[in-house]
Amino acid sequence: MTVGNINTTLQGKVAGVQVIAGNGAPGTVPKVLIRGSSTLNLSADPLYVVDGVPMGTNPNFLNLNEIESMEVLKDASAGAIYGSMASNGVIMTTKRGVEGKPVFTAMAAMADGIA
Repeated sequence: MTVGNINTTLQGKVAGVQVIAGNGAPGTVPKVLIRGSSTLNLSADPLYVVDGVPMGTNPNFLNLNEIESMEVLKDASAGAIYGSMASNGVIMTTKRGVEGKPVFTAMAAMADGIA
């Protein structure tokens, strides 16, 4: 089954997590409720953490092909680590690494007649 969003992959897989479909418009992200609808920061969106780095509440930056593992934190342990940002739960992912040495590419251009 092909899915286009990390939230869709959670549907029916984690107990206590509700995935509510969006309105169908392109780029619309399904709503994920981990700790219910009552929140501290007026949003019910969970915090997304990639390789230990908090990345915000919008999962559109994640490429499903790069995810190695995923874990959902629903209890006080999320708050102990990430504070109030995690009041709605945390979805932690680990990205797949690529074997070999890192490759960096850089380009530079010089303009003539700089004043």
